[in-house]
Amino acid sequence: MRGSRVLSIARFEFLSVVKRWSYLIATFGLPLFLLLLSITIFGFQTYFLAQRGAESSIFGLVDRASIVDGSRFEAADGGWPRWDVSSIQVALYPTYAEAKRDLESGKLRGLYIVEEDYLQNGSVRALRSQKTPLLSLEGTAIEPALRSLLRHSLIENRLDDAVKERVLNPANFVRGRLNSKGELVSSVDRTIELLVQTSIPLFLGVLLLTALLSASGYLVQTIATDKESKVVEVLLSSASADEIVAGKLFGLGAAGFIQFGVWSSMLVAVAVSASTLLSAVAPIPWLAVGVAPIFFVLGYFFTGSLMLATAALGANAAESQKLTMIWAALTILPLMVLIVLLDEPHGPLGEALTWIPFTAPLTVIIRLAVDPGGIAPWEIVGSIIALALCTWIAIRIGARLFRVGFVLTGSRPSLAELWRQA
Repeated sequence: MRGSRVLSIARFEFLSVVKRWSYLIATFGLPLFLLLLSITIFGFQTYFLAQRGAESSIFGLVDRASIVDGSRFEAADGGWPRWDVSSIQVALYPTYAEAKRDLESGKLRGLYIVEEDYLQNGSVRALRSQKTPLLSLEGTAIEPALRSLLRHSLIENRLDDAVKERVLNPANFVRGRLNSKGELVSSVDRTIELLVQTSIPLFLGVLLLTALLSASGYLVQTIATDKESKVVEVLLSSASADEIVAGKLFGLGAAGFIQFGVWSSMLVAVAVSASTLLSAVAPIPWLAVGVAPIFFVLGYFFTGSLMLATAALGANAAESQKLTMIWAALTILPLMVLIVLLDEPHGPLGEALTWIPFTAPLTVIIRLAVDPGGIAPWEIVGSIIALALCTWIAIRIGARLFRVGFVLTGSRPSLAELWRQA
């Protein structure tokens, strides 16, 4: 291929895309719109929570079983004894009728009744009126506080202080994990750790998938437009199919990656600023972050060349989009089996997907993010070499099918003709 021809085509395709108002608005206007939308939503939520906090935070409690420890309740001026817990208050009513009257008037956000048969079945009735907010009972700390109160009341004066404390707080888990050197280091709650460990590979996988599909999408749109306007037929008279395919891949790929870079800049800034906190929760998979750009580029050229060739076979833009869906479906296959990869990143499925060019980029990054020490260096290097080789073959075959698709305009090539040309 002649480098000057490839560069000229790439420059033309790049400039034709980045000068469009739709591209500029989508690239730079979309992040600003999302930022303003996030600020607006956050503002409304803050205002809503502030208004909710200004409302009555008193809950009523009626003890029909006579087991609640009243020592926690203190006398209140002009009302029934109250117990302050967190940001709420619990008022102890002697009768249901009096508590019901305050609930209906809106003085109480909710009413809890310890039934007479509580010791037999643990029945505690929770009531709310039409004036009570829908999330009033479920959205606060009232029910955990009442459970603690009932446990305390049941064992009061029946156990010594040490045993009573263990009944109320049976376990204080001190968590830890082993680092790459086998040393024990402190850790946080396992739920938070699992959330971070699973969100990092998912974030990297979606990041890679977005880069591949957004950049490849420009290829499909441009090919469909060029085929309808007969532009490529003129180009074929002065440049080979390989040069046209390579030029379009480089030019449109650069435009797609610029757009993707702007979109992801906000997320990357947040990730970098939070890296210190995340490092304390779970180790950051820096190796996965380091090799991601390599798989970004190779995955784009592999998938993009196939999309470009397939789009050229379509009669119009709609048909070209449908024909290229198969490559997108194969690319996102690792996300479809993400649960298996997170559970067994180095199992048979993960190892097999590492060597398939369609699934290699996402699979290797997910495996490195979940357990960097479980994948051998030769697997990473071998997967890159295999993907690069398949990319070269895909570009060569894609260029031939690209030429067939444009030369046979108006007629659909048979499978035998496509196989012969490939």
